[in-house]
Amino acid sequence: MGRTTSTQRGASRSTTTATRKRSGGARTSATPKSGASKKRSTSGPRKPASRSRAAAPKRRGPALRPAGPWVPVIVVGLIVVLGWSLYPALRLQYQTSRRAAGLQQQYEALRQRNQALSAEVADLKTPAGVEKAAREKLGYAKKGDNVYVVIPDGAASTTDATAASVAGGSQSSLIQNALDAIFGVAAPAAPGLEP
Repeated sequence: MGRTTSTQRGASRSTTTATRKRSGGARTSATPKSGASKKRSTSGPRKPASRSRAAAPKRRGPALRPAGPWVPVIVVGLIVVLGWSLYPALRLQYQTSRRAAGLQQQYEALRQRNQALSAEVADLKTPAGVEKAAREKLGYAKKGDNVYVVIPDGAASTTDATAASVAGGSQSSLIQNALDAIFGVAAPAAPGLEP
């Protein structure tokens, strides 16, 4: 058992070399080969190791591969499915908001009309207001007054003024018209034109 053969020594050297390569060149055995132990001096600056290691490239994670042509197709498909599933809820919400906006316009028109009628009622409670209403609306005149009645050329002048006031109040934007077409909402009727 005391003697080793050259084959055993060769096998021992090959395993030692393979171990050094795996561990980066550091010795794995605890005893030095020469038998004499060397002490390192801690008084001076340390010198870098004389052996230079080949700088291995650092791996920062998996390599990024370019996306295939199927990724945009999947993204577009998901957007289409999402839009198709959300369309009924969006349509209902849009129709409700448009209906609320139309009702708000009608409310404002009725509130203004109510204020005008309240002012007229307050005016008719005075004798001067009654006299003014009798002259303008009923055609009455005091003794000695000459009454002239002016007849307009036609009904076109009154309808043009009404149409102009309605068109000015109900103009909607191009985006609003496009959204109305997408969600199937009819344009709200102009306030004050209901029978």
